Amino acid sequence: MATPIESSICARPACTRGLLLAAAFALSACSVADNLSYDEIVAELDGIVTISGEGADRAIVYAENAPTSAWYMRMFWLLPIRAPLGWLFGVRHSGPIENPSGHVRDLLTELPDELDSDEVRCAQAVLRFGWIAELDANGNSRVVAFDGLVAAAERMGTAVFPPGFAEVLPATEGPDLAALRATVQAGRPEGRGGRMLSADEREAYRAALAGLVARPLSDWSHRLLLVQDLVEIVRAEGEGDLALVCRDALRTAVASCVRGVLTRSIVSRDPRLVEVRLCAMEHVRRLGGPEVVPWLLLVMSATPEQMARGEPRYDPSPLVQLRLVRYCGQLQGVLAERELVLPGRDNWQSLTPVDFLAQTILNDEGFYARLRVPAMAALTLSLGRPTFDPDPAWVREWFRERRRRA
Repeated sequence: MATPIESSICARPACTRGLLLAAAFALSACSVADNLSYDEIVAELDGIVTISGEGADRAIVYAENAPTSAWYMRMFWLLPIRAPLGWLFGVRHSGPIENPSGHVRDLLTELPDELDSDEVRCAQAVLRFGWIAELDANGNSRVVAFDGLVAAAERMGTAVFPPGFAEVLPATEGPDLAALRATVQAGRPEGRGGRMLSADEREAYRAALAGLVARPLSDWSHRLLLVQDLVEIVRAEGEGDLALVCRDALRTAVASCVRGVLTRSIVSRDPRLVEVRLCAMEHVRRLGGPEVVPWLLLVMSATPEQMARGEPRYDPSPLVQLRLVRYCGQLQGVLAERELVLPGRDNWQSLTPVDFLAQTILNDEGFYARLRVPAMAALTLSLGRPTFDPDPAWVREWFRERRRRA
């Protein structure tokens, strides 16, 4: 038997029923972030997300009751009258949020679409994505944050993995860094109190800004806070030659920040965050190109301390290992045989991509046996062999001869 609501709908003319159903579909399909502007999304995010604590005790806190955009502010068919509706009934309404984390993910997913090439706006988005990517325990939220970080960096026109990035040592918190910070604080608009800088002061300010971002800061939170500080400096500088220097420093700091977030994610071996690592690896491979694969093999290998504890050389997840196999199989020639040594990690055992594939094939442990066939296919492609031979004997012979020549 039809309910009163069903009977009421069925009794209406067909065209009316169609309009009602279309409206119901539009309401149900509309995201909490649809048709919101950049400023509206950011205001809503900042009302829900809070960073609590200091240092290692920092954590993401989601408000369960906060102002959110009214439904009529998100409906595309109400765009022509959004402004008067907001003026009459309010742009946002306070109330409980059923799923704060999911609500924030919807906002973060929409945010990159509202960005342009403005450095300040993109860097502000990087900050919001960055805290979520580093602190949120929810893997889905971190994946959305990775996508947003990369999109914002690309909108800025900054290269996250520029040439020579692997040779850049992280900065250490020492007197030199403290002196650079002091010079920047003295030269920034708030520090100079409206007076004109002398030629020597301007040059010192320029040099300090460049020095501050020349090497990535060693702590992830310091990298985010540096971006935040540089955003404030750029906004205060306005226009002029000093503003251009500040904007260059901001772009470099954003690149270091995004690269650091992705790197910290791929070296984690938390079994609960495999999908997070896979997402980060895909971004690294796309942004860094084929040259980044030897770097991936090194930074994702176990540290000497981990090896001493008996941990496997590479991430124990078969999905992560398979992704590395695929990346290595895409290389040929010099890149396939490149062995990378990073500053500060001279004692780490590095592998070339072809050696990684060969060792994966020849490892008799049950875990690696599942990767043998895809690794053999990848090595066949990498070496340019004309046919695929499923017998690992040829790999054993090739590897023995390769080690003899080394």
